[in-house]
Amino acid sequence: MPRRLTRRSFLALWGGALAGGLLAACGGEDSTQEAAASTPTPASTPTQAASSSDASPAPATTPTPVATPTVQQATRTLRVTTIGAVSDAGIFIAMEQGYFQEVGIEIELDTAARTAGETIPLLSTRQLDISGGSFSAALLNAVAQGVRVPAVATKGSLSRGFGFHAIGVPKHRYDDGTITTVADLRGKKFAVTNDSGIDILEAKRVLESGGLTLDDVEIVVMRVPDMPAALQNEAIHAAELVEPTAAIAIDQLGVAAPLLRGDSLVDVIGDDFPIAGIFFGPHIAEDRDLAVRWMVAYLRGLQFYNDGLQDPEQRKRVIEILKLYTPVQDDALFDRMVWPGLRADGRFDTAPLEQVQEIWLARGAIQQTVPVDQLVDFSYIEEAMQQL
Repeated sequence: MPRRLTRRSFLALWGGALAGGLLAACGGEDSTQEAAASTPTPASTPTQAASSSDASPAPATTPTPVATPTVQQATRTLRVTTIGAVSDAGIFIAMEQGYFQEVGIEIELDTAARTAGETIPLLSTRQLDISGGSFSAALLNAVAQGVRVPAVATKGSLSRGFGFHAIGVPKHRYDDGTITTVADLRGKKFAVTNDSGIDILEAKRVLESGGLTLDDVEIVVMRVPDMPAALQNEAIHAAELVEPTAAIAIDQLGVAAPLLRGDSLVDVIGDDFPIAGIFFGPHIAEDRDLAVRWMVAYLRGLQFYNDGLQDPEQRKRVIEILKLYTPVQDDALFDRMVWPGLRADGRFDTAPLEQVQEIWLARGAIQQTVPVDQLVDFSYIEEAMQQL
């Protein structure tokens, strides 16, 4: 019998009261847009630790790239947002493996949980240099107003083998046969982390798999730490759970049952569905040399991450690094949860960014659509690849 959950008790599990600290978010950027932003500040701050991180990721047989040696140059310090998410692995690994140092860059991590609407002005005024976060209407509105904050690389996609979301429903309602399929959600409350983010396209495709539309449910915006208790108490009837919350709510606490999870979710929403990206501030995007050097280090971090998913010894090193920067301290949870898709080439499928705009427009989150080529710029990846 699952014990009664409250928001406080789940947050205690999240912060580390259960099994030495079980939870680190794997999603995007802010508390309303991505589950990960609700992650508590790690016990050891990233800045302290830093001074001592259209297809499946590339296979382990791909050799870890090595940057071409460059002339010694003055070190540049760049302020990068992170909320201690596993999907920030590329950054954390590049820090700990010395990849940024090798290209003359030092990373200062900014760990404040902010919405995209709060982050973009900081990028545009040089208070932040680089951001990792979810794809949202706020980004599109900024670009439409002439602020260049391009998405330049992946920070987490739902792909085959890496479907790190789950559609969870109350376990007792699943067991009694009340809610066993997506079609049973008609007239029910469906929780998402952001109704003006790409999450809403994920919800739309999930509902369509059961013959429903967004209008057939009540969309509720909710922080991920609140979702397990809300499911148990039936304050909501379904939720987009981000790993490792899904593993905790479904496997450990037994308060939720999955309607779709892992590859079954990917089958519904499409492979390489982008959740979050890396965004350059306008001043970084314009400094080509600096931007490409940063990308060289980041791509090396992504390659190391993907190699680690195949090689047991390297996986141990990846987990060791993630423990420095995320609240997850339990090896068993790393084994149980579904890891985020971080393609070794840094890319992601851009088609969903075009498709979600129609939903944002219909819901009033944006006033006009913007061509995807104004939102995404993979040229930094292309140039960085030439140096690897």
